[in-house]
Amino acid sequence: MAEVNIDALNHKQNHFLGSILYVVVGIVLFIGLATSVVISVRATDVESQAPTVLRRPGHWKTWFRRKFLLPALFGRKHIEPIGYYLLPTRGQSLMIAGYLFLNVFFLASDYKIGGRTVNAVGNRAGHLAMCQMPIFFLFAGRNNFLIWVTGWPYSDFQVFHKWIARVSTMEAIVHSACYGYYAAQNHWKNSDERHRSVWFNGIAATAVMSLMFVLSVMTMRRRWYELFLVLHILGAILFLAFLHHHVLYSAHSYSVYIWICMTIWLLDRSLRLIRLYIFNSQGRHTAKVKLIGKSTLRLTVYPAIKDIGFAPGAHYFLYIPDRWCFWESHPFTAASWRPAGPSLTQAPEKVLVALRKTTPNSPQTSSDEEDIKKIHPNEKRKSYRRDTIIITTSTQRKPQRAKLTFLINARRGMTRSLLERITPGSSIEVPCLLEGPYGIARPVPAFPTVVVVAGGVGVSTALPYLQQHLSTGVEITKRFVLIWSVREGSMAEKILAEVRGLAFRQDVAVKVYITRSEEEDSWRLPVGVKVRYRRPRIEESIMKEAKTRVPGTPMVVIACGGAAVVDCARKGTVKALEDAAGRNGTGEILYWEEGYGW
Repeated sequence: MAEVNIDALNHKQNHFLGSILYVVVGIVLFIGLATSVVISVRATDVESQAPTVLRRPGHWKTWFRRKFLLPALFGRKHIEPIGYYLLPTRGQSLMIAGYLFLNVFFLASDYKIGGRTVNAVGNRAGHLAMCQMPIFFLFAGRNNFLIWVTGWPYSDFQVFHKWIARVSTMEAIVHSACYGYYAAQNHWKNSDERHRSVWFNGIAATAVMSLMFVLSVMTMRRRWYELFLVLHILGAILFLAFLHHHVLYSAHSYSVYIWICMTIWLLDRSLRLIRLYIFNSQGRHTAKVKLIGKSTLRLTVYPAIKDIGFAPGAHYFLYIPDRWCFWESHPFTAASWRPAGPSLTQAPEKVLVALRKTTPNSPQTSSDEEDIKKIHPNEKRKSYRRDTIIITTSTQRKPQRAKLTFLINARRGMTRSLLERITPGSSIEVPCLLEGPYGIARPVPAFPTVVVVAGGVGVSTALPYLQQHLSTGVEITKRFVLIWSVREGSMAEKILAEVRGLAFRQDVAVKVYITRSEEEDSWRLPVGVKVRYRRPRIEESIMKEAKTRVPGTPMVVIACGGAAVVDCARKGTVKALEDAAGRNGTGEILYWEEGYGW
């Protein structure tokens, strides 16, 4: 009777400690909600020209963001892996470290009832492992409502999902080790069939969870993502099944955690199917795929429905059902959206700049020479020539179809199969299904200064914001800067040709950095686009824009693209924050990374 009372009191204490973990996670999420609300309110203040927009951030707040929240954990690398591992930011690392400390502290202390026995430690480890399961199941879902509540991107929740799952796995191992030791003390021989079944299922659940932990390394996720995903889903199902039989005869209601996890998982899958049905209820969409670079595809979807919920920053999961693995889907950011409309009798005027290689004896104007010196100041007379071409067409056009455009860098799996089906200069049509939209609507138009840093097909995030600014005119945003690093000039030509209204805009600066060019290259870019044939100095550019803006006005930096490009943008923002605070400071700077994945 005394043992039963001790067990009940220990369970009550373990339940209290597990509740503390929920409270801590709730506090962190509430801070995210409060921050999101403040940003939205300030965006409204900017729109109404409230005087609060000219207030500089405080020194302590800026110092904390610059030292502890924004920077990479060590050096510059955050998205770019160090060896075989991706390091979280300092802000993420602080939250992870605090969470680890709490779990270790709960396991190592406060055993007043009955003492620190093997059973007591094992029971507490098992209880803490169980109560964390709903958290990392929720954080793993595409339809995690906390993304919209906090304004944090999906990638942030993936970081916390992995670390909370790791903590839970280690506690499950501690739980199994303690009960393994307990069973070895002649308790196994004296146990009945029901207790042995409980132990076997517990060992199996811990083994599956540990195997999932091992198979979730970055190499596995990046090289064999589809295999990883299948094993992860099967592992989760087996884990819950074994765990259900493990706690089936428990005196405490541990099954509720399993049912919560199953509900979260099934709800997420159901919402995916609902999205698929809504967007594809009128039939499969047609997608036209064209090669615009050596390994870059432009996939244009002609949706069968009128409204797809497009907004800048939105991404969709794309299915190609004519492949044998028809269930495979991948997320892609929408580069542009054009709704259906009436026929046009006259196309808008297009002003282009043609850059082409020439021979040393080719005639060039004085403006050509000046442009060449700006691009290559330390080289001799470089063989580039600039021509301005004005094209106006007035042919009758058919009613335009709605289209959604994606830029895809072909790597493995589905994207590689699309690349292999296309020959240079041609295009193919494939059926497709869309699931979405996902992503966060950022209040970019509410900032007087906007700097977007993109690398390669990461310009997909930048183009909708740029087109939104060009179509609305100069209202609040007085300075919009796009810094785009791209390997091929021909790719830049084909992508920027779709941008309308770029010519002669003094408030817009589009800087294209072509990192690879050949002697025979020739392409045309819109007027107003500045071209450089080198890698961009991202950190210097961000610091320059921060210093030259109107003092006291807020500025936002958005980064999307390759790992090195995004990490440089983060580093540049951190440096720019050094002069942001105080009465003589340049003003507030926000930083957003757009991306997703494991």
